Amino acid sequence: MERFLLCFLLACFGGWILVSDARALEIVWPTPNPAWLERGPLEDFVQPAASGRTESALFGCTRTGATRFHEGIDLKPIRRDSRGEPLDPVFSIMPGRVLYANRTAWHSSYGHYVVIEHTGTTPAVISLYAHLGSIDENISEGVGVEAGQRIGIMGRSAGGYTIPVARAHVHLEIGFWLTEDFQKWYDARNFESPNRHGAFSGFNIIGFDPLDFYNKYRSGEVRDVLGYLRQEPVAYTLRVADSKIPDFVRRYPDLVEGGVPGGGVAGWEIEFSWYGLPKGWRPLRDEDLPGEGGSRVEIVSFDADVVAANTCRSTVQLQGGQPRIGATTDRVLELLFGP
Repeated sequence: MERFLLCFLLACFGGWILVSDARALEIVWPTPNPAWLERGPLEDFVQPAASGRTESALFGCTRTGATRFHEGIDLKPIRRDSRGEPLDPVFSIMPGRVLYANRTAWHSSYGHYVVIEHTGTTPAVISLYAHLGSIDENISEGVGVEAGQRIGIMGRSAGGYTIPVARAHVHLEIGFWLTEDFQKWYDARNFESPNRHGAFSGFNIIGFDPLDFYNKYRSGEVRDVLGYLRQEPVAYTLRVADSKIPDFVRRYPDLVEGGVPGGGVAGWEIEFSWYGLPKGWRPLRDEDLPGEGGSRVEIVSFDADVVAANTCRSTVQLQGGQPRIGATTDRVLELLFGP
């Protein structure tokens, strides 16, 4: 018998897909499109951007000639009404609790979007569903949802730009929120518009590749989120001389070597993925840090090939052959440790 149970379950707009393993976690495909389950080509379930290139729908340096980063994956509809508007429901990918639902499309480039926290995974993760045509009335902050529960209808809502009807889709992200004190960081940046989304602005969310995770979970290469993060290569490692214990590590203690220390720290050694996710943390003592005159943040190691291949993310940049911390890593560190 295969390790993974793959089955169709009927919903009001068609079939949705359950991928579960009694020994690991339960995860649902977020739309009724059966193409991923049937191992169909990408073109059958992803929605490219204006370029028309299939890869533009995927996670990574896939936009604007590989110069712009895309945080998630874009999934196309399979049913439309007479005007071409999508009819596909969008499902919560795992059991969880709604953290946020934005019902005012022009307030965000995500349009109507929902953020759900899944505490049944190790570590807990969030999922984000953007550009919804509508959000179901029962989906509001604090409400519990089941895997496969409908949260809204796929659409093309967005603030500040227009998504053509032919490119309607749901944008899916899976990852983590960086800080509970996001407003302090936002205020320090003096943005022209107010923060209307609390801690669940896109600035405060960092994700990993949803499709890669689904594929590796289905194939048995990984059993859970922690296993997935551990197999992700370390692109660079930083040493941060800061005694603060970020709320990020309190929220995700499984990412900390030995768990979050109770007696305080002198600093941290942090391993990052190529896209800037702080996926591994090691508490440091005073003797682990350089003496007086040392930098607060130092690059301990980096993979030059990985850094050079992913310059769109601006995590680490090479200047004269020497690594420098890029804008994305700067932002992540500010959110973790304060501006």
